[in-house]
Amino acid sequence: MTHVFLGEQRSARSSIRSSGGLPVLDETYYHAVRADSTTADRLAILATIGVPIPGVTESAWGGAICKSVEATRRSDQVTYWDIVSEYSSDVDERQSSFNPRTDPVAWIPVYETKFERLQEIVTKDADGTACANSAGQPFENGIIRARFIPIWELFQFESASVTDQQVIDRNEVLNDATFMGRLEKTLLCTVMSSVIGYYYGQRRRLTRYSIRYNSQTWVHKRLDVGTVYLDAGAHKPYLDDAGNVMLGGLDGAGAKVTIGDPPAVLEFDLHPSVDFAGFLRT
Repeated sequence: MTHVFLGEQRSARSSIRSSGGLPVLDETYYHAVRADSTTADRLAILATIGVPIPGVTESAWGGAICKSVEATRRSDQVTYWDIVSEYSSDVDERQSSFNPRTDPVAWIPVYETKFERLQEIVTKDADGTACANSAGQPFENGIIRARFIPIWELFQFESASVTDQQVIDRNEVLNDATFMGRLEKTLLCTVMSSVIGYYYGQRRRLTRYSIRYNSQTWVHKRLDVGTVYLDAGAHKPYLDDAGNVMLGGLDGAGAKVTIGDPPAVLEFDLHPSVDFAGFLRT
């Protein structure tokens, strides 16, 4: 036999309270389960099909989410368990799939969005014009621009078999392909913490990640400028009209750019790129 969910009982309770100036509905539901033996496992009772699932099951009217379930065995009928489930319209769960019938390493994390100010050296302005003086000579170091970028913080349970080295290899890495709708090398992942312990009765790893989004990519950009250029494979000095060595623009292959044209922009990878889908659940 298996445990049998007997449905909702006659008792019921509901209330309205204030939270942050907003009305919050709390509801209590009463159910019953008939166990297949007098020594039934308590977790198995809570996992009986039909018993509400915290963070997943909605109330009958759909506006509240189950936040706790309690099972109490009857003293006079030891194969019967009374189930009390609490619902609230003001539930803040940290996992979007908090299902005790599944392993926590499969739960999908909730992303918290934050913002931080980023200062970066840019080689072009908002219209795509290269940063150069009025004579068309590029600035060697570009200009500094400050802007806000979004950050997603999350934590997820992982198998205890994930090693420290694997976690280290996930720190300060870029996405090697489109992830969460963001293009390659626009997401920077850092590991905030990673702890191995006993969670929900099993040895697992709990890791916190931070994902920073830079729409301009996280590669380092520099204007292609120099005091020499390549001519048929030979280095020659970049001279002005008076024959003085100057800092001139290059086309990305070492050759001079046409007078008045902006120099090419070179990109350098400062972080390795990895497959985010290989360790982040979305």
